[in-house]
Amino acid sequence: MVKDFGRKGVIERNLIGRIVIGRESRAYRALAGIEGLPSSFKRLTPFSIAIEYLEGRDLGAINRGEIGPGVLRQFEAVVEELHERGWVHLDLQRRSNILLVNGRVFVVDLASAVHSGSIPLVGRWLTWLFGLADRMSLIKMKSIYAPELLTQRERKWLRLRNLMMPRKW
Repeated sequence: MVKDFGRKGVIERNLIGRIVIGRESRAYRALAGIEGLPSSFKRLTPFSIAIEYLEGRDLGAINRGEIGPGVLRQFEAVVEELHERGWVHLDLQRRSNILLVNGRVFVVDLASAVHSGSIPLVGRWLTWLFGLADRMSLIKMKSIYAPELLTQRERKWLRLRNLMMPRKW
């Protein structure tokens, strides 16, 4: 798959394109070797990146009952590994960024990922704080596909979220 800003207008190409492609390239390079992320990528130009194409279905196209607890455990392991390395995805609420490929979970689109763990003194705390977005997405997926996996703590987070934002998410 190729993400290319090369044909966009000069401002979008040079301002947004360089930043997005640069961030995504740094994220894939730093997170190489994590099971559940695309393993191949190459920055083609300052405005484009090629990422391993994965043939599968995104979680947005999968209904309740189609996947089991094992898939959610795989997803949880990927999120935990990202956080252990000091990175936060920040866009996992989009189920299209979570793919199921031959029974294996892959997280894609690291353009919004943040490496908060590299910030001196407060990095681990910021990773935990920003990581709430990733964890809330994980809790959402568990509540949809495998509610039996929700821990007591995750149920509390879900209740808190529903109190703060009662509309369906």
